[in-house]
Amino acid sequence: MASEQQMKNPLLVGRAIRAQLEHEVPQDLPLERDFREDSDYTITDHVQELHKSLCKDPRTLELITSLVSHLHAFARETQLTHAEWTKAVKFLTRAGKESTDYKNEFVLLSDCLGLSALVDEINHPKPPGCTDGCEPGPFYTEDAPTLPSGSSLAKPGTTGESMIFIGSVKNLKGESVKDATIDVWQADGDGVYDIQYPDREEPNDRGKILANPDGTFSYRGILPTAYPIPSDGPTGDFLHALGRHPHRASHIHFTLKAPGYDELTTALYPSHSPFLGTDPVFATKKSLICQLTEERDSKRWAELGFKEGEVRGGRVWVWKYDFVLPTIEQVEQVKAARAQKSKQ
Repeated sequence: MASEQQMKNPLLVGRAIRAQLEHEVPQDLPLERDFREDSDYTITDHVQELHKSLCKDPRTLELITSLVSHLHAFARETQLTHAEWTKAVKFLTRAGKESTDYKNEFVLLSDCLGLSALVDEINHPKPPGCTDGCEPGPFYTEDAPTLPSGSSLAKPGTTGESMIFIGSVKNLKGESVKDATIDVWQADGDGVYDIQYPDREEPNDRGKILANPDGTFSYRGILPTAYPIPSDGPTGDFLHALGRHPHRASHIHFTLKAPGYDELTTALYPSHSPFLGTDPVFATKKSLICQLTEERDSKRWAELGFKEGEVRGGRVWVWKYDFVLPTIEQVEQVKAARAQKSKQ
């Protein structure tokens, strides 16, 4: 184990480290035994002991200890080669270099491995009977207008067929949830979000809807269509190598908030959409697939809130769904039960 005097000796330590030692002197430990595969002291043991001796934050130590354990086990189980690991490192390097504010390849990779969906289920467990959640995706913005129930979220001229969404927000007892806000964002009839248009001047196909006192709400808009996640980078290559495609089924994103209730971020899918069973980000669940109806009676369009000449395509798609939220206390009870089960 090197002393502080040794660390500052220019014959032993280079200029860069000597400069850093002016601010912090690292703790050094002696190397007391060799580590070797197929022995009683492997590289895994050595790494874990080093972290246990030096890391001061318990949660960081817990996470890294588990990560090292699983990574090393993966390498042993697969007998990972130098060439394969070099290829993986090059892939991750590309993911970092090609990431932008609007296309983070690491987020895409997390989504396409199902990790994002798993983390959401861990952090927002749902008691039976509650609406399932999913990740928000990359197209959420903070600038959506706050609107009363019944408003239109689509600007005039937005591509796509007319749709009305009719919903409610209830709790597990079937009671209406008061003071609920429903944040909505979606693609248009071309499968494109407003922020993907270079000439975007204001929000479109998005809004924060204030539910009625009885928990009901509705909005008029455009029926979304399927679209691909960005596939021109390493994540696209990853999907291609596995025989998978980058196409997401048609969907609408929602985030629901209400005092005393666990925040819900989810998405709903029309049953007529393709790609429901091969969602590249694993956000589609059977409970979130909805059967839509078509309203072709023009007399009913006005009753639904559409102005004369506003409906195109000769029909209005009617989409209905009843959201069920758990209370914060109910979610904490599920988490506690899971923690107790993991200790058994």
